[in-house]
Amino acid sequence: MASLKDLLVDVDDDMSNDTDVVEYIDSVDEDEDSGEKRPIMLLLRCLIRNKQNTVMTNAQIIDILDKEFNINVHDIHELEVDIYIKIIKKYLKDWPQWEELERMSTKLNKINDSEAVSKVLDHKYKNLKEYLGVMLEAAKPLASEAVKSIATTRESKSEENTESDVVMEIQCTRQQLNHLFFRKPRLDLNNTVFNMSPEQPTQISLRSVPFDMIFGYLPIKITVNGPCLSLTRELLYNLKHVLVNKARIHNSPPQNVFLNTGLQVRARSKAVYCNKNFLLKTISDILEKCKSENDLFFEVALAVFDAIIRDLKHLPKSIRVQSPYRKYMNKYKYVRHLFVDNPKSRDDRYDLQLEETLSPMYQLHLKKMPEVCTEKPTRAWFRIECAVCSVKISEQNVQEALLLHYTNCHQNDPDWQCMNCKKIFSVEFLARNRFMHTC
Repeated sequence: MASLKDLLVDVDDDMSNDTDVVEYIDSVDEDEDSGEKRPIMLLLRCLIRNKQNTVMTNAQIIDILDKEFNINVHDIHELEVDIYIKIIKKYLKDWPQWEELERMSTKLNKINDSEAVSKVLDHKYKNLKEYLGVMLEAAKPLASEAVKSIATTRESKSEENTESDVVMEIQCTRQQLNHLFFRKPRLDLNNTVFNMSPEQPTQISLRSVPFDMIFGYLPIKITVNGPCLSLTRELLYNLKHVLVNKARIHNSPPQNVFLNTGLQVRARSKAVYCNKNFLLKTISDILEKCKSENDLFFEVALAVFDAIIRDLKHLPKSIRVQSPYRKYMNKYKYVRHLFVDNPKSRDDRYDLQLEETLSPMYQLHLKKMPEVCTEKPTRAWFRIECAVCSVKISEQNVQEALLLHYTNCHQNDPDWQCMNCKKIFSVEFLARNRFMHTC
């Protein structure tokens, strides 16, 4: 008969292929009686309860690192993550108290003493967590040194350039960025290339975009959070900036202008699926209930869900819950060059322009399984914010507030150029066509 520690199977082991004897554990699954969420405790309970091979995947180990030892893998180097995962895998099996835990739990289970089993598990949980914690603390300096070693190696192998790349970090508003650099240094301002004066439109703009079309252009994050539906929809810009001097003659390498428009999904270790038709039915029911409210509220809800439904068309019939879906909105990147003319300067050595490359993408994230809508929707269910400006539209009249924000901050945005066909497109065109065009 296998011991408890022998029941722990690495996800890469051959035994993990035997689906008849392997159980995958997930810390998202809670003990129905106690609401237990601690990953290590869930593991111990799973082992003594099932007496069958239990696979520990990297996802579960990352969950242990996060919830038990406050190690967020997103905040550290990937090499450190790999080291910590291997530490947990090794010392989880090497814990010296597996045999004692098995002997005590077997004895107590025979007399059906659940309270005593819980006390034993609690004691062993603390001991195992302390044991793994000591090993992780001992590994941290070594992991840090390993990361430094890799960084040093990469620097030594990097190409020897007479001129190194310069990274400049700037904090400014979107409007300031559009007019931040002079094409030529200003002699009257101590040769600066930075424009510190606020730019004002030189003419009245007649450009206009309908309210619902704004969701197809602006990097807006929509959050719907009600009793029956919880999801977010974002338009992500994915911008890259390079300050170029177009007066210099140089052979720059060709840029990759293509975008993979295939659907991307961030998969989790244990997936829960929602039928897309049921999600659409929930949205339809919410909209129907919104009709009884005032017209402005209904128009906002209609525009919000129209943007969401357009994105849902590209998702599969079964949608992963708690797994964000992403998709590029066009086959090719867009580019534009931002600058302020300086006609008084005749210095032909400079033509500075901020090259801004755009890869537009939307993200849809269903945060929980939708339910039948029984309550009347309220304004509090919906939250709208412009990500690029960090502005939350919190006014009662959302439609008016968002249109005003667009007019004041985005209506005069420079046009974009397709990096493939070189055609130039206005903000209005891209908004109406959700960044799509045919080359």
